[in-house]
Amino acid sequence: MTQSVEDHQPEGWQVRAHESFVNALWSLIVDEDGYTDGRPSWIETWFRGHRQGSVPDHAMPAALHRILACGVDPDDLTDVVRAMQHDLIYNVCQLIDDPGLLGIGLDEDYSDEMEFGWELVAVRTAAPAGRASINHLRSSLDDHDPSGRGGEPRGRPIPARLPGHPHYARLAVAHALAGDRTQALKTWRKATGAPLGEAKAAIGLLLDQPRQDPGSTP
Repeated sequence: MTQSVEDHQPEGWQVRAHESFVNALWSLIVDEDGYTDGRPSWIETWFRGHRQGSVPDHAMPAALHRILACGVDPDDLTDVVRAMQHDLIYNVCQLIDDPGLLGIGLDEDYSDEMEFGWELVAVRTAAPAGRASINHLRSSLDDHDPSGRGGEPRGRPIPARLPGHPHYARLAVAHALAGDRTQALKTWRKATGAPLGEAKAAIGLLLDQPRQDPGSTP
């Protein structure tokens, strides 16, 4: 197999390794668009094997059962969990980049000779073999947010489920479905710079498309 020019440049695979690690961190975050049997899939996962309506024996699903029984919106719960998970992976990146940014100091009993930090090293297993330090993780983490919001909460209304469409389009449709056509147009035009008539037509076309019910199985 012929190797590309990029494969012979250490910078190329190091960049890909950096992006791969950051994307892997994001893959550990709950899927805000995934629904199973009428509720977010990550919640449903905790209830598997438990009879519907009964209180689970395990502490975690039991806590979720009590929270939902109080009338908490499952989507609000998803947003809280996702925000906390985002903070965690961001702090992991900071811990690797510079522990001092987190206020983490050395143990008072340590001597200067024992000072240490952490380093993420990418190891290339395919030829040409190589090793490279991966740093500046926190500065690029939010650029890889699959939602396109840079780590920010989604807010309300929840973007419409329109697979393949950008976030602004899904949000504009959600505003329109909620009866706020003015905000729908503002959202679309702010993101695209489109004239008013073009924005109206584009949103109208999306409103005519069949949408998946948030309570249905993807």
